[in-house]
Amino acid sequence: MKIIFNDATELVVQSALIRTDGSLLIKTISATEEELRTMFQDKFKTQKMVVTERESTLGEYENYTNMDAIVKYTAGITGVILYKVGETPAEKTEALASENAELKKTVDMLKECILEMSELVYQ
Repeated sequence: MKIIFNDATELVVQSALIRTDGSLLIKTISATEEELRTMFQDKFKTQKMVVTERESTLGEYENYTNMDAIVKYTAGITGVILYKVGETPAEKTEALASENAELKKTVDMLKECILEMSELVYQ
């Protein structure tokens, strides 16, 4: 199994899968940690990645340009975790916090409207 990067270079991998948090996990034994860091921090190279095995396309991954971590497993396997820009856990949390702040403002405004209306009704 191999990944063909956007710049037409290739990397032999053991697996490539989307995890439940939306990240892409790629496992390989064919490159050092430093080589992986160099490869996967290149935003042009990771703009589009195609996973193939025996001339069959197993998956296409686009815009996974945000390298989050390199993980070492047993037996010399190294994993690379990638996210799409704007979809890291920190970025999602920040977006939710911003959305919650807007919702709180809306709820506060609605409470004020209800209070004003109740004052008019009970005069």
